[in-house]
Parts: sequence; C-alpha cells; structure tokens
Amino acid sequence: MATADNKRAKSLSSSEMSRLSTLCSDAVGVLREIFQEIGNGMIPAAEPLMDRVRALARAALKDPASLLQLDPTRDDDGYTFRHSVSVGLLALALAASLGHEAEQVAQCGLAGFLHDIGKTRVALCILDKPGKLSGDEVLEMQKHPEYGAEIVRGMAGVPASVVEAVLAHHVRFDRTGYPESARTLCLGVPCAVVAVADFYNATTTLRTYQRPMLRDEAVEALRRARGTVLDGHIVEGFLELTDGGA
Repeated sequence: MATADNKRAKSLSSSEMSRLSTLCSDAVGVLREIFQEIGNGMIPAAEPLMDRVRALARAALKDPASLLQLDPTRDDDGYTFRHSVSVGLLALALAASLGHEAEQVAQCGLAGFLHDIGKTRVALCILDKPGKLSGDEVLEMQKHPEYGAEIVRGMAGVPASVVEAVLAHHVRFDRTGYPESARTLCLGVPCAVVAVADFYNATTTLRTYQRPMLRDEAVEALRRARGTVLDGHIVEGFLELTDGGA
C-alpha cells in the first residue's frame, strides 16, 4: 500500500494531460459502443475496453488526481452513461491513490465503468421517472446489479472481481443492501472502491428526482456512511485524494 508521501500527485505536463484526455475519450467511445450493443441485445467482448482502461490505470498511478480533471462525455449521453463514466474515472483515481498495483487499479476502473450496465435492461419509464418509484418499480430497479452481472459474465475478458463488483456494488459494508444473494460473498477491492465512487457521484449529480448535494454535504454524507454503508478506509482515501475538490 502507498504511504502518505507517495500518494501525493506527480502532476502531469500539459502534453501528458493532452495524451491522457485523448486516451480517456477513446476509452469512453468504446464504452459508449458497449452500452449501445448491449442495448441492442448483443454481448460484446471486453478486451478493447480493458486495454484502454489498463492504459488509464498506468496514468493514474503517476498522477491519480489528473483523472478527476477529465470530462469526456457528450451532451447527448444519458444520465446512466455519464454516471458510469464518472464512477469509472473516480474508481481508477481512488484505487491508484490507495497504492494498488496497476492490474488492480484497472479492474477497479473497469468495474466502475460497467457497474450500472444492468440498467440497460430496466425500462426507461422507471429509470427516468421524475417522482417516487412504486414498490414494484423499486424491486425492478434493484434487479439491475443482477442484470449487470449476467451481462458482464458473458463478456469475454471481464475478470471475476469485476463481475463481483457489478453484482454487489449496492451491498453495504455492514452486509445489508441488495441483492441479498451477494451479502455473503467475500467482496474484494473493486467492489469497495466502486461503492465509494458510486455513492459520491450519485449524491453530487442532478437527477430527475434529486437535487445534487453540495461538496460539503456530500463529504458529511460520506463520513456518516463510514463503517456502515461504506468501507471507512476507502472513504478516508477518497477524501484525501479529492481534498475538497472532486
């Protein structure tokens, strides 16, 4: 694991940031194609995305915070896709800042990018509903981790830890949450990292049924969630990484 000194960012040069931005845009383009293909009933291979995520992981290891400066999504991308991109980049940066090896960082990033892929199987009338969901709609929405795990299991090149994170990213640190079938799994680093990144981005992003939290509000929510909803060690790493400005 990293020490406090080697967690500090080694700022990338302007040319390195330009290359990183291009690489990120390329990865997001591949992810966009994956979302489209899955939406059309196909199951694509994961290797093209994983190759690009590994390159992003190498950059993250040099300067984790650099990934927080990137916004490669388009105005016409839907909420779920934009959220998935943000969680993927946050997960890469967080895993790198915590001192994990390159392949572990890449798996965290891939898990972040794919964690909500199961929502492609949830009806848009539920996903985009502006008001409170009905009981049946909540139950359907809560199936998205299982839908997602089924999808990614079929994608050639997805590590088992990524499948696990897709399935269990809504299982809380205290082993409540959903799906119930995942509560007894021995969950790994990608799942815990994605849970923190997902929590932060979901609370700070405008959605049809929720105003975004301000940074200070989100930080307080993260701190309250330590040891119950989220792994406290990873929360502390996230707060150190963002240092007030994610």
